[in-house]
Amino acid sequence: MSLVEQNEKREMVSSYPLVLLQSICTIWTKASRGGASATARNGTPDALELPALAFPLTEGRFLLHEVVYTERDHFQHPMEKLEPREQTDPFWYDCLQLSLNNQILTVMLEWERSEGVPRRPLFPRIVWSFQQGQWGCITYNLRHAGEDHWIYKKYVISIGLLHSYSPRIFLEVEPMHSYRDIAQLW
Repeated sequence: MSLVEQNEKREMVSSYPLVLLQSICTIWTKASRGGASATARNGTPDALELPALAFPLTEGRFLLHEVVYTERDHFQHPMEKLEPREQTDPFWYDCLQLSLNNQILTVMLEWERSEGVPRRPLFPRIVWSFQQGQWGCITYNLRHAGEDHWIYKKYVISIGLLHSYSPRIFLEVEPMHSYRDIAQLW
């Protein structure tokens, strides 16, 4: 079976709008701020192929693909899960507020809901609207206190309103919107 045929089998068409989030989080401490560890940390991907669905797509659910890279294994073997989440209005994921109305997905970035530093300005807020087949990506970082050290995190969150579950959507299609706020973390 060719790669194209395999991808077609993995793509599942939905009869209703499918909201999909992919969150890639890289977590490190001061130990990985320089040298080979920093190189490995900076090599984590901004997008990944989605895993095969192990459950049916149902209406009233958002799909969340969470991936976490850590310095414990030199950023090589991420923890990964794909799960449906109950669709609420609004639906919150970290500092993102999502609302699906009339086949339009509205995404608002609300920094006051994020953890850590640096604190970002509350206004103006980033607001995106997506129609079916569109997606966007937000990238940001932060630092917060651990028990006896700083913990650093970088998030790359891709959000899409899709008509099918396409495993390579975030790799092969350009985003409609993108926002990047990478602060100097000390």
